Amino acid sequence: MNSLKEVNYPDLKELYKINSVVVALAHTPTCGTCVLAKKMLFIVSEILKSLPIVQINLNYNSDLAMKEEIFSVPCILIFKDCNCVEKIYAIESVPNLYKKISSYL
Repeated sequence: MNSLKEVNYPDLKELYKINSVVVALAHTPTCGTCVLAKKMLFIVSEILKSLPIVQINLNYNSDLAMKEEIFSVPCILIFKDCNCVEKIYAIESVPNLYKKISSYL
């Protein structure tokens, strides 16, 4: 199974400057729930192939955590027009995730 592209905070900012909608999974490597969130997001990324869906390690990008007030992982951030419009902490299922993300497209 492939995985989501790993980016840093400057790369993420560039992505959402050139794309109207970007989805980012904020994670840490030792988080077991993050692994499940990555798998679910990967499935969504296979459906929404043109949408940039990436992952970002908060251990190395604490400035993102502070700016967006991320208090736990996993956290899925949806950026629209350069602003974080939604943070998802409860990642229930692929259909729910798809529905939430696609509502911004």
